[in-house]
Amino acid sequence: MEISKDTQNVVNTIESFTEKKLQKKNDFSVVMELAVTNMLIDDFGEAVFNGTAFFKLSKSLNKIDPNDASSINFKSEFENYLELFKQNIITITSKLDEENLVKRFDTTYFKLTRGCVLNLIDLAHDFAIFKEMQTSSKENMSKEE
Repeated sequence: MEISKDTQNVVNTIESFTEKKLQKKNDFSVVMELAVTNMLIDDFGEAVFNGTAFFKLSKSLNKIDPNDASSINFKSEFENYLELFKQNIITITSKLDEENLVKRFDTTYFKLTRGCVLNLIDLAHDFAIFKEMQTSSKENMSKEE
């Protein structure tokens, strides 16, 4: 799939915004390109929100005592946002018409394996960086007014 210059510019801006590299840069670019070219902006916005929440929960999951009563609720929220984010990505990538990309997304993100969950966390990381850049840009615009 060819990624437009506009999408490439946005992805490059995201990477230059932070000192962290995007972990799934190519797949993030594909999802963004599909969302823009197929007018799935609301779905992409939901993926940004759910991916950011999912990523933040995944970072905190390791810090929670599994014997703590609140860990059950925390794990439930983690699983909820995992499923929401995965569904957002499934919706957007349903527009893929290249069989090799369809298979790659299915194998990498949509199977019920630990590896797929870890890959979704990596992809959610990239959405969280995008969200962080959006928030920072809005804050900077507010300060200038």
